[in-house]
Amino acid sequence: MSVEERPFDVRWEQRDSGVVVVASGEIDLWSAPEVKAALAAHGARDSAVVLDLRGVTFMDSSGLGLIVESNQRARKHGFRFAIAVGGASDVHRILEMSGLTKVLSFVDDPDAFLAGGAA
Repeated sequence: MSVEERPFDVRWEQRDSGVVVVASGEIDLWSAPEVKAALAAHGARDSAVVLDLRGVTFMDSSGLGLIVESNQRARKHGFRFAIAVGGASDVHRILEMSGLTKVLSFVDDPDAFLAGGAA
């Protein structure tokens, strides 16, 4: 399958109190750099960032790596970082298997988190 045939999209939505980076489709070796770039572009200047994975259908270790890196960058630079997985059960399962559910903040509602609500 060529890159053009891969079902993937990433976009960001600026909100008053932060940004939501929304990914959909498959996050793998080919698409992870795009998600990483979107996260890196906003983490340094926004007080809160949510990575919305509710539309992700597949994620490999490349996706796990970018999540770990983003969480570390948030701690280093002092911004809040959370993950929204919602109904993406395959994504939640890989996060559980990797042990990341113990160290990441998860949210059901990105807007509530950005407004200062608890993760």
